[in-house]
Amino acid sequence: MSTDQSPEPASRKWVIAFGCYLIVLNVALLYLLMKLWPGMVPLKDDFNSVRLLPGLPDVKIWKETRFLLLVAVSGALGSYIHLATSFADFLGNKRFVKSWDWWYILRPFIGTALALMTYFAARGGLIAGTSGAENLSPYGVAGIAGLTGMFSKQATDKLREVFENLFKTDKPPRADPLKQEPDGQAGKST
Repeated sequence: MSTDQSPEPASRKWVIAFGCYLIVLNVALLYLLMKLWPGMVPLKDDFNSVRLLPGLPDVKIWKETRFLLLVAVSGALGSYIHLATSFADFLGNKRFVKSWDWWYILRPFIGTALALMTYFAARGGLIAGTSGAENLSPYGVAGIAGLTGMFSKQATDKLREVFENLFKTDKPPRADPLKQEPDGQAGKST
């Protein structure tokens, strides 16, 4: 047993498999982005038909749903940029270690979820909630979603700041919120 605590390097098989995964992921995300991109801006109809794969029937997608899908794909693409850059940097510096496997695998999913949350926050508070998707720019929406995925740490910090400001309280937090009062006295002040 070794007393050396240095992280275990990723195996050559893992590096090759992950590199192939990144290439396929990039092609798939770009393909989806192109297929979901509206043909006409602004969107005229309530829904448009999209054929995602040759040989499959067209799928009808509502305007709002199309924007949600664009946000999800753009957020994943932004996270892809972050993880592919990180992968190349760490691999080039011979510091790519096995313990970070799940970070790399989950990154696009984190970017997707965070981009959707940012989109919901922006649509719910920054843009008039009554205006529909026809007034949105797909370029702006995809740009913000992609940047959110790419800079997820900063986006998370900003969303935390917004949330803390929206739900700020004047009262100090309770000392022990989980501690029960004796004899069912919870909620009664003395």
